[in-house]
Amino acid sequence: MVLEALLTPKNIQRHPIFMLFLAIIVSSASAWIAYNWFPSSASILTIAFITIALMPVVHSLIRAEETREARKPGFAASFIARHFSIIEVYGWFFIGLIISYAFWYAAMPLDARQSVFLEQEKTVQGISDLRNDLSGMFAGQVQCGADTVCWFDVIFANNMGVMASTILLSFVFGAGAIFLIGWNASVLGLVIGKDVLNIAPSYEHLGILGGALAFFHGIFNGIGLIPHGVFEASAYFIAAVAGGIISVAITKRYYYKHELSTIAKDAALLIAIAATLIFAGAVIEAHVIVASL
Repeated sequence: MVLEALLTPKNIQRHPIFMLFLAIIVSSASAWIAYNWFPSSASILTIAFITIALMPVVHSLIRAEETREARKPGFAASFIARHFSIIEVYGWFFIGLIISYAFWYAAMPLDARQSVFLEQEKTVQGISDLRNDLSGMFAGQVQCGADTVCWFDVIFANNMGVMASTILLSFVFGAGAIFLIGWNASVLGLVIGKDVLNIAPSYEHLGILGGALAFFHGIFNGIGLIPHGVFEASAYFIAAVAGGIISVAITKRYYYKHELSTIAKDAALLIAIAATLIFAGAVIEAHVIVASL
């Protein structure tokens, strides 16, 4: 791939922000290819194409991380400090996809939007329905209302399930968590894109400049997701790294002394850190939801 040749794993590791631009370019191309060739499956195939395009780069980074960890083992906390770059790579990838999806949701013609965002729309509607059910708007359903603990239980269980899926995808495919991280970014991008379209009429009188201002306004409003989103996203990135280094370690033919035990211990501690972040994010999100009722 041309982009893979220009932006090598080594360059991305030195400058993780390159991943943001790579994510925007690849996701934009993937969305339009999927829509023009497979319109009925574009929403899922777009994520699949992004995963296919970026998996070689991310997998190379994970292999390099596993080798460094095996040569110079340490506690999981120091692992995060010493190998923050690959976690940062996932972070820039996530942000790049959110920006790209938000832009294309607001800019695409209606028929293209309905195709490329079909499954994401269903997911957002499902989340909205669940929230309404738990708020007691539909009789006969489980209700949380203003019960913070109830909301925490729902959110924590869901996010732990996502984290477990992230670990499993990374373990089986090495860099497979790209798909799940990309999916979550696409849903968030849709939410921000909807906000951009709602804001846009207020800026119509400014023409093209108004469109740009509406987009940045929507992105700014999306910052409201940060209080709990930072904890959740960081947990998924850490879980992805943990699952990835386990996968690479198991598939290697040659090992350093005590390599497997070292990787297993560090991965277990990383997963524990990720679970702690999920816990913190769920606490914050539960309070935010109750405060908005």
